[in-house]
Amino acid sequence: MTKMKRWFALCLAALLLAAAVPVCFAASGDLPFEVTVPTNTAVMWLEEGDSPTTMRFSYTISNDMAKFYRELEEAAYNGTEEAFLAGYDWYAIWTFVQIDWAIDDVNDAVSGWHYSTYWDRHGDVSVGYDEDWNVRVSEWDTVECGLGNAADTAQDVWVMRGVPKDARWYGAPETNTPGVKDQLRPEQYTYDDEIESVRIDFTQHTAYFRARLVTVTRRVTEEGDRDTYYFSDWSEKCGYGKDADKIEPLQPGDVAAPIITGLRMTDKEFNGNPVAAFTLAVPDALQTQLAAAAALGGSIWIEVYARVKGDGEWTSMQNADRVVKPGEMECPLLHLVNDERPTIPRDTEIELRCRYLVLQAGLDDFWSDYSAVVSFGTDDINAGRTDPADGTGEDDKSSCPICHFCPQPLGLCIFIWLLILLAVIVIVIVIVRTANKNKKKKQGR
Repeated sequence: MTKMKRWFALCLAALLLAAAVPVCFAASGDLPFEVTVPTNTAVMWLEEGDSPTTMRFSYTISNDMAKFYRELEEAAYNGTEEAFLAGYDWYAIWTFVQIDWAIDDVNDAVSGWHYSTYWDRHGDVSVGYDEDWNVRVSEWDTVECGLGNAADTAQDVWVMRGVPKDARWYGAPETNTPGVKDQLRPEQYTYDDEIESVRIDFTQHTAYFRARLVTVTRRVTEEGDRDTYYFSDWSEKCGYGKDADKIEPLQPGDVAAPIITGLRMTDKEFNGNPVAAFTLAVPDALQTQLAAAAALGGSIWIEVYARVKGDGEWTSMQNADRVVKPGEMECPLLHLVNDERPTIPRDTEIELRCRYLVLQAGLDDFWSDYSAVVSFGTDDINAGRTDPADGTGEDDKSSCPICHFCPQPLGLCIFIWLLILLAVIVIVIVIVRTANKNKKKKQGR
């Protein structure tokens, strides 16, 4: 009986320790998302709309990253940022992108990929510098470019912009700073002295790009603030020019209807009327289309329509969130007010639906189909799945951010549960061995 009690106590202690493991993970300083490779990269020449060589490089970030920065932005707005980050041992976090480039041959010793050790963080020296704080990258080497809005799925940046005839073109040999001229072969370019800018004939040459994301956390140490850098792998290359695949514009019917769920009334108000919120899913197919549209100088917006249940007509909600991003989207209900209904009571039942507006430079705008209608307390039966019109019917629920395939039992990766189980076994073995040693010592007295 005593042995049974002892084993029960041991198991209870092990379970309590196992229950504490997730808390330890949250407080270990780990990131709230995985720093994954930038996805859906695409690039388009601006046709001398800026400089003769300027390209628009677009990419998308993961839903987990965008959702975290959206929540952090909301916490900062509400004055609760410190509490929001309380589970981590750092007090600030940000993400930027690095974009590498090459002309014609990515493995060429001169005009191939230009990544070097100076793109990495070493010691207390910022990326792009050596230990003496000399710049060791060129004007076209994008080593630190902040995200436009880290809460947005689609991002874009102009690269390979014009270079005047100064150190940016010739470099600075005394500090080993490369110029763009040093990174091109003479047959790949001409220099236009009239406008002071390099020219590249993209019917004869190809510009290639790849990117990686860098997330930085800042914590307080005894020596002062300390930054930690987390680098993703490099993306697949994309390109523009002679040997690159052409980006095809989106056509009507390409973009599936939005997938929305979870309509609810928030505690916010706008002009004296309540604000509703709903959750938008951003599947992989839409991310690809967002990047393509951005590279072509266009965009995909979400249009929100609402009505009080029982009304016949839908109203366009002009103040609703329009930028496509995962997570909650807000919709002030001001536009539902009319002469017969001067205010919207907070307990009013609302119906809501959405569609995407696709804008592309030089082409006619078009719209997707409407989403299913959602109302308070109800969700589309297809919630979390691709729209039937998409033809795939595949599950769109986000995969585990760690292993990317397990169903995350009770919200944790299966491998974390295995680690917890292993930790429990080790703890039990240690406790049992300690108990046996103590027992032998007592018997030996």
